[in-house]
Amino acid sequence: MEDLVRLKQTMLNITHELLSGCRFCVQIASDCDDRTPVHCVKYSGCAIPVQINAATCLSCQEYKKNAKRQEKPEIATSS
Repeated sequence: MEDLVRLKQTMLNITHELLSGCRFCVQIASDCDDRTPVHCVKYSGCAIPVQINAATCLSCQEYKKNAKRQEKPEIATSS
């Protein structure tokens, strides 16, 4: 039973790392038994987030778009 809890917590931690770059994800619950741990404003359409499951959140792939923006070095222009 402890292995299952540890696995769930590991998956939640990985999800948290992936979503750290998402501009729509405002919070991830720390309870690994929560079925809808992600608070997202993309699917709500307003500033009040809705709770969604990790699969729905990861399927939008917004976290990938923001991660690419963060990886690109800023080009300084001299004037």
